[in-house]
Amino acid sequence: MYYDVVIVGAGPGGAIAAKTLDDSNLSVCLIDAKPKEKIGEKICGDAIGKEFFDFLYEKINLEYPDEEVKDRIKGIKVFSPDRKTVFDVKTMNWGYMLDRPKFGQRLLRQIKNVCLMDNTKFTDFYEKGIIVERKENGVKNEKIECKIVIDASGFNAVVRKKVNDDGLMEKETGKDEFVVCYREIKKYNFEYPHHCHIYLSSKFSPGGYVWEFPEGDELNVGIGVLHPAQPKKYYEAYGKFRGEKFLNGEIINAGGGISPTRRPIDSLVAMHNGIGIILVGDAACQVNPIHGGGIGQSMRAGYFAGMTIKKIYERNGKDGTGKISIDDLWEYNSDYMKNYGGTIASLDLFRIFLQNLSDDEINSGMSAGLIQEGDLLKISEGEEINLSATEKIMRIARSIVILSTAKKLVYTVQKMKEVKELYRNYPSPGKFLTWKENVGRVYKDLRRHL
Repeated sequence: MYYDVVIVGAGPGGAIAAKTLDDSNLSVCLIDAKPKEKIGEKICGDAIGKEFFDFLYEKINLEYPDEEVKDRIKGIKVFSPDRKTVFDVKTMNWGYMLDRPKFGQRLLRQIKNVCLMDNTKFTDFYEKGIIVERKENGVKNEKIECKIVIDASGFNAVVRKKVNDDGLMEKETGKDEFVVCYREIKKYNFEYPHHCHIYLSSKFSPGGYVWEFPEGDELNVGIGVLHPAQPKKYYEAYGKFRGEKFLNGEIINAGGGISPTRRPIDSLVAMHNGIGIILVGDAACQVNPIHGGGIGQSMRAGYFAGMTIKKIYERNGKDGTGKISIDDLWEYNSDYMKNYGGTIASLDLFRIFLQNLSDDEINSGMSAGLIQEGDLLKISEGEEINLSATEKIMRIARSIVILSTAKKLVYTVQKMKEVKELYRNYPSPGKFLTWKENVGRVYKDLRRHL
């Protein structure tokens, strides 16, 4: 069995990669461990900005969601731990709260010329491609010959962890670089329609946050905490805090999950015994590190991965695919990292800053205006923020807490600018290791200072 490209994982990132390759002359196989009717089911916040669909509609004529939209979102409210200060961050365009299972099925219906192989699990590589286990026929070591593999398998990154590339691509992430989550969809009349709520609190969500997102007459509510904390235990404590009405809401769906919260894997591509490897979505850690949202980021990355593959085959021709090299794949690295990787990395540094603050420091900082609503919007979009107000507070502050927090913020923003500059100058393969060391140095400096 031979395919030019195998995509492992039919979630949003893998599906968009397949959709992007759909009009090519390439043979493409999209595999997923779930049965077809279950593809799209995942525990997450279910939110996505409209701008991702604007981009993909223009590029590949992706349909906008319709019956899969459970609510429309016009802003995010961020609450201090004591809930006395609230930042109302307006979105540029209205966002969507999705019915993830229905949305996953909608994406599959838009793919016409790609072979879908469900109930199929990637297990390993062999010299000419990959080995899979297929539930429908009970075959455990079926071989699929291919030249390129896209790992869109989610946080487990089953392909990435098997790659042998002399250290170019990280196999594992740090224990402080992901959160474990517990979420419920419950019948509940949310008091603030069309707004997502995020609550910062080390009491209920150490190292993470609590979210409450409206989905029509239901509420998507959950907690993300740093590993190895137990999210359900914290969720139960939070439920008691929210009160009897909240506790009595009928639970429609419940479950746990894991989300990466870090910068993207430093190299999103590698070569494994002559086979090209490309990472997309959670397998690449392409998420917003502040809140773990990754649907839109995965979809956008899937498009760039698909376009890179198209260009490789256009240059080499279908019969010349043996010429695939790390230089061919590197175009995806450069396109993604220079345009989006720096934004995610700077957000990652801001995450580290927040996680090193106590609740008192966050309360004082938010109430004193060290960071304001407009700053949060700029940070989330990768823009630089003006710290003139913070610098004034540093000069006049009588509170040791506020002064200390302001100094930490000024230093963090400086490091955020440094890391964005490094990503703007993402290197060629020959200079990659030096670049990686420089990025690591920025992280070490920040952690040491905080």
